[in-house]
Amino acid sequence: MNIQELEEKLKTEGVIDVYWSIPGHFIPGADWWLEQSKNKSWLVYYQDERGNKHTIKTFISEDEACEFFYNYVIEKYKDERPDIL
Repeated sequence: MNIQELEEKLKTEGVIDVYWSIPGHFIPGADWWLEQSKNKSWLVYYQDERGNKHTIKTFISEDEACEFFYNYVIEKYKDERPDIL
């Protein structure tokens, strides 16, 4: 899965976009983030209300990062918004 496919899948699942931020879909107040670092690795993290980053996992490949991010966000979103999914 790539970034474009990830975005499509999250939107198809109805995950409100203020919960997640990915390259090309920047949401400043999002909780869950997927970013590519300067060294080209992929970083999945949670950003708290104070803007502190809490690393969840790092990846070398975009595919693995996107798969993990999708599954992680869906699980967390269901926990927070069980009436939605």
